[in-house]
Parts: sequence; structure tokens; C-alpha cells
Amino acid sequence: MRTLRQPNACLAKATIQTALTSFWVLLYDARVLEIQIILWYASRMNSRVLAQLALVHVGVSITVVPVTSTLNRVMIADMQMPVTMVAVLVALPYLLSPLQIFLGNWSDRHPAADYHRTPWILLGGLIAATGSYFTVHVAYLLDSNFMLGLGAAVVVFCLWGAGINAASVSYLSLVTDLADEEGRSRAVSIMWTAMIAATIVTAYALSLMLEAFSKEKLFTAFGAIWFVSVIFVLVGSYRIEPRASARTAQPSNSADDPLLVLRLLALNPQARRFFLYLMIVLISIHAQDVLLEPFGAEALGMSVSVTSRLTSIWGTGLFITLLAGILFVKRYGKKSGANLGACVTAVAFAAIIATGLFGQSNLFLAAVFLLGLGGGLMTVSNLSFMLDMTLPQAAGLYIGAWSVANFAGQAVGNIISGILWDLFYWLTGNSLLGYAAVFSLEIVGLLLAVWLFRSISVEQFRRQAELRLHTVLSLASD
Repeated sequence: MRTLRQPNACLAKATIQTALTSFWVLLYDARVLEIQIILWYASRMNSRVLAQLALVHVGVSITVVPVTSTLNRVMIADMQMPVTMVAVLVALPYLLSPLQIFLGNWSDRHPAADYHRTPWILLGGLIAATGSYFTVHVAYLLDSNFMLGLGAAVVVFCLWGAGINAASVSYLSLVTDLADEEGRSRAVSIMWTAMIAATIVTAYALSLMLEAFSKEKLFTAFGAIWFVSVIFVLVGSYRIEPRASARTAQPSNSADDPLLVLRLLALNPQARRFFLYLMIVLISIHAQDVLLEPFGAEALGMSVSVTSRLTSIWGTGLFITLLAGILFVKRYGKKSGANLGACVTAVAFAAIIATGLFGQSNLFLAAVFLLGLGGGLMTVSNLSFMLDMTLPQAAGLYIGAWSVANFAGQAVGNIISGILWDLFYWLTGNSLLGYAAVFSLEIVGLLLAVWLFRSISVEQFRRQAELRLHTVLSLASD
């Protein structure tokens, strides 16, 4: 019994490499502040196709919300499962991200039913929705029969992750197929805006459905999200793509050799340093993903309904600074924005630790909102800097490197948080110390990132990159 236990294309062609790379690519586009109708018609895609792409993106993305805003809390705080196990299960979509390389490559070369992308969008979206729905069922199976449940959980969480990756690389590749370079970032900007809004609404709806918590209501809530996700994917994928036989230009394979990323980092000290910086930042931000809701349950006695609402509170803060942060970065600079965002996030983690010590639930909600504000400012600033840390003639290669950091940072952050929490709980028998250790590690990581950022120079990176690019591409042709 825990001492504080209380009631709960192929890396998507050039500039769009993967689903999570798109997360980086779209947010810095300063034109996100333009009137949405301008963005809408600026793309070469018609409004129907753009709306369908947004529906698919939302349909796939909302499958993550019940798992990371509700199920993690139930498994850790209520069922008292090992945090490391839960963290690894939740990290599986990131660990399975290499599937995007192979599936993108395959869909470029081999149409199915006379379509390059649609079958994989449809199949991936439906698998993601169904896998997400069954995660709650295998969680209760784990609680009653550990060995049988563990095997089932690995299968179901892998299916969920595989579906997310298959759908993501396919609809982002379709964006690349249907829009020119300028239209891509604008189209994905609309898709991302819709996804953030849907995440906030989904988390809030979950909290309403679970106000009187029970196992049956939890199943119903997951089923409702499955239904919405399936409808969005089906409607969004209907006749969204021209037939392969009718295309004048077929998609070409543009999957970058993953080994080039390693060669690229080996030959450019500034690129290595920035890769390390991104890893530290992402680990420091995402280590709390699995633990925030269980912390609210165990340290503050929050109900499942209230902890499910944390994602919407965090998302609102994130959304505000994603937009307002662009103006800050343009006026004060990218490094200033990133460093301020890191400091705000560090203060938020310190406040969260304090809420556990003093039992201040209202302060905890405010700290979660502050966490979103800091995260949004860091995202805008780091994205803008990341786009500077590329060369136009090798954009896909460099975006691929930063994509690797993105995936690895999120996966490692989740897993490290689980291991660290379990270790501290095993040593002390006090769950609050485990949470405090993880949040403290994130504070240290953010401050370390601020220190490391000082030594990274875009100018030096470009000088080194220009000199080394020929060598890297020569190695690729060997």
C-alpha cells in the first residue's frame, strides 16, 4: 500500500517527415496568426480535402487522450501497477515510430486498391481507434490476471501505436502529394490547430463523463471516443485521394537512409550539440506525461473526473502561448523565448512539488496551466530555431535528425520517469518522493538545457554544414 494512496512517404518527404515532425514544422509558421480563411484558400487543396485531412488528424490524435489523461491515472494510482510498466506501454507509439520509414517507403512504391495513401490512412486510423478502446479492457485484465493481461496489453498497445504511426505517415505524405511546399505548412497548421482544440474538448468531455466514476462508465467513455474517432477517420478518408492510375506524376520514394542522420551528427559539432539539447528539452518536458494525473490522485486526492481535466487545462495554456509566443519570438529572439519558456516550465514543476507538500489542489491546477504556457513558448522558440538549423538543399535530412530527437526524447522521458518513480518508491515506500524526484529531474534538465543553448550558434552550424554536406551525401551514394 502506498503511503499517499487516496481516491483517483517516407519520413513524409522533405519538410514533413512524420506525424510528430509535423508538430514541429507547423507551429513556427508565423502565418498561423493570419486569418484562418486566408490559410484555407492559400493551399492548393480544395476546402473539402483540407477539411477531411483535419478530420483524419483529429480522429487519430484523440485516441491518445483517454490513455494519457485517464487510463494512466487509473493504472498507477487506483490499480497500483508499476509505473515503469505503464510508462513503457504508453511510450510504444514512439518506440514504434521507425514503422513510418518503411510504410512510407512501401506506400510510395506500391498502391493498394489503386490508392497510395488512403488504404493506410483508413487501416491505421481504425486500428488506432480500436487499440485505444481496448487499452482500458486489458488494463483491468492486467489487474485481475497479471501474466495474461501483460501479454494482451503488449499486443493491444502495440496495435494502438502501429495504427497511429501508419495513419500519420500516410496522411502527412498525402499533404505532400496534394500541396506545394508553401501550401503544406499552411495546411498542416490548420490540421494542428484543429487537433489542439479537439484534445482540449476531448479531455473536458472525459471529465464530464467520469464525474461519477465506475468501471462501466470508464468503458463507456472509451467507447464514445472510439466511435467519434472511427466516424472522423471514415468521413475524412472518403475519396480524399485521386486514384493512382489517374495521376500524371506518381509519388516517388524519398525515404532518407536513417544512417545518414548518424553521419550528419558525427560530422557537425553544432548539429550534435543541438541534437543533445533537443533530447534534454523533450525528456524534461515529457517525463511528467505519465505521472501528472496519478500525482493529482495520490498527493491531492483528486477524482478521476478532475485529473482527466488536467489535459484540457494544460492544452489551453499551450494553445495560448503557441499563438502569442510567435510575437514574443519575433520581438525578443528565439533563444530568449526558449530560455524564458524553460524557466516558466521549471517554476511550474517546482509549484507542482509544493502542492504535494502542502496539499493545495487549486495551486496544482494553476501550476498545470503554467506548465502549458511554458511548454507552448518553448515549442514556438525551439521550432523556429530548429528550422534555422537546416539547409534548404538537405531539409529532409536535417528534419529527420531533429525528428529522431523528438521521438527518442518523448519515449526516453516516459520510461525514465517510470524507472525513477519505482526506484524511489522501492527505496522509501513514499510515493510523493517518487513524484518529487521526477519533477526535480525535469527542473534540472530544463536548467541544463538553458545552459547548453548558449553554446549553439546557427551561423557556426551553417558554416560547418555547408562544408560537410558534400561529404555526407557522398557517403550516402557509396
